[in-house]
Amino acid sequence: MTTEYREYPDLKMVEVLVDGKVTNADINSILPQMEKFIAQQGTVKMIEIVKDFSGFELSMLGKAIKFDIDHLKDFSHCAVVTDSGWIGPFARAISPFLNIQLKMFKMEQKQEALDWLKAA
Repeated sequence: MTTEYREYPDLKMVEVLVDGKVTNADINSILPQMEKFIAQQGTVKMIEIVKDFSGFELSMLGKAIKFDIDHLKDFSHCAVVTDSGWIGPFARAISPFLNIQLKMFKMEQKQEALDWLKAA
C-alpha cells in the first residue's frame, strides 16, 4: 500500500501519508476507518504528508469525492507537508472553497506542522 493512515485520538487528528499512487484498495481501507474516527471524535484535524504522488486509480475517485462532500465540515485544520511543487498552489487555490484552516509545510517542517495542529 502506498497510502498509510494513522489516528491520534488524544489530538483528535488523523494522518495520511501518500508515497506513490493512491489505489482503490487504499481508499477502501482508509475511508471507513476515518469515518469511524470522525463519528467518535467529532470535528478533527488532519496532517497529510505527500512524499510522492504519482496519481490515483480512477476507480477510487467517486468514493473519495463522496467522502469529501459528506465530511467537509468534519475537519477544522489541515496541514499539508510536501516538497512537491504543484501540490501547494493547488491546495491554496481550492482552500477558499473549504471551511478549513489549511497550511502548507515543506518535508523538513513536519514537526512545525504537528505543532501548528496541536496548538489549533
